Amino acid sequence: MQNNTIGTQAKQRQAIVIGAGIAGLLAARVLAEYYERVLVVERDQLPSQPQPRAGTPQSHHLHRLLPRGKMILQRLFPGFLEDLLAHGAVPLEQTKSLLIAKDGRTAHSAPNALGKDASCSRALLEWEIRQRVQAMAGVHFLSQQDVVGLIAAPDQKSIAGLHLRKRGQLEKRTPLFADLIVDASGRSSKLPSWLQELGYHLPETEQVHSAIGYSTRYYQFPVETEPEWSNALKPFSQSDGVAFSLIENHTCAAIIGNIGGQYPPTDVVEFEQRLSDAIGPYLPQLLRDAKPLGNPRGQRIPVCKRHHFEQMEDWPAGLLVLGDAFCNFDPIYGQGMSVAAIEAETLAQCLQEQQSQPRPGFERYVLQRMQQAIDPAWWLSSVSDLNAQGVTYTGHSPVRGVRLVQLYLDLYLKYAPVLDRELLQQGKYGQTYLLKNFLMNGLLISPCEVINARVLAALLAVGGASEEGRLLAELLQGYPQRFEEILDDIIPDFSLSFQESVLLSQPPVAQVVGTRARKEAFG
Repeated sequence: MQNNTIGTQAKQRQAIVIGAGIAGLLAARVLAEYYERVLVVERDQLPSQPQPRAGTPQSHHLHRLLPRGKMILQRLFPGFLEDLLAHGAVPLEQTKSLLIAKDGRTAHSAPNALGKDASCSRALLEWEIRQRVQAMAGVHFLSQQDVVGLIAAPDQKSIAGLHLRKRGQLEKRTPLFADLIVDASGRSSKLPSWLQELGYHLPETEQVHSAIGYSTRYYQFPVETEPEWSNALKPFSQSDGVAFSLIENHTCAAIIGNIGGQYPPTDVVEFEQRLSDAIGPYLPQLLRDAKPLGNPRGQRIPVCKRHHFEQMEDWPAGLLVLGDAFCNFDPIYGQGMSVAAIEAETLAQCLQEQQSQPRPGFERYVLQRMQQAIDPAWWLSSVSDLNAQGVTYTGHSPVRGVRLVQLYLDLYLKYAPVLDRELLQQGKYGQTYLLKNFLMNGLLISPCEVINARVLAALLAVGGASEEGRLLAELLQGYPQRFEEILDDIIPDFSLSFQESVLLSQPPVAQVVGTRARKEAFG
């Protein structure tokens, strides 16, 4: 077996990826450039058509790619969006979006401003990616196989392979060896147990105990119908959040989400009532002429976990982990698939660096880089969840100033449209506050570009912001420093999260928006 540390132009022999979900497929795509053979091991029978798999129960629910994830996928798979559209995905360039704020006000945008875009189900997205990965030279799939453990090298300093067992068989195990093994098996990953069985001691895991629940129902539109909005969103606060999106085959999905044990119903009557309560008069317009496709289906996630394998000084060579097996998020924010893309992008950058300048401890270095890359996503979702009643945190690095940050963000969303009116009148489409909020949540810019003393001063200067100003002053009483110093104290330094990114080789997003932007008006 070859040395696990990549350091020459010659390809290594074999890499194994555990899991054929989004994260596993993206890992295989990247590894195929550096390994002669990439074997993707999957427990399910892979479907020949776009449809949910048993191993991804969450795939029934509404999924979305954030802007950062879409940019990475287009780089990894040129023509990707065109193929999605050819298979029935909904084009979004000339559609409108609806945002229902926590206080009930609404924002309309028309049309969407980020160029070519498409909306589809998770099943179609995964199928399209899988078709492309399966067509790559050297990539092979082995389905209906359970991974039941890792094989350590005799010196216990590296992982040499894994044990497979065909689904349905309880006794026979087959060893499989590789230069690199990547665990992308999702939330159900057994990696912590496998490492402990081999004698490794694991660092403490960060956990946000959110008690997440969401319910999804699908609807069918008549072929000739042109719905007014392609998507709609009402963020949850202490009440239900709602997301609505058109997907392929003239259908749409409506999802109700909540946290802190406030689980949305799966009963038809209760679901429709909660949906109506959450978005009020917009429901008839969103679902005009649509007929339900079956009953609502629910999903519950008690806790979100962020593993810190990178803290292990004895982390074994020949082993990596990414996707939900590395860090899993509250799915309400739609970060999971995009974070998997960011991790795959990071892995590609590290592999490229390793070819030109080999470093010892390569695998641990990759995990450290991935932690830096995903830090903004974890922080944003944790801040939002921990602001809700009943949500708790365990771990070594608690999120600080949650109430202060959430109040700031609420203030931002409430008064940003007022500030944007003047910017839009001046033609400064790429500088609007709502755009920056969109880019932050799309993981394209640092939260520090939205949350800072200069922006706060502009928000508080808006007439009518006096009440929020008083609340903010009360919260700041516990902090003796100036506001800039307070932010430095409670907000992580995200500079390493954005310093090396595929974004550097893409046209500036603000420039793209500026050429296509349309005014947004609040009602």
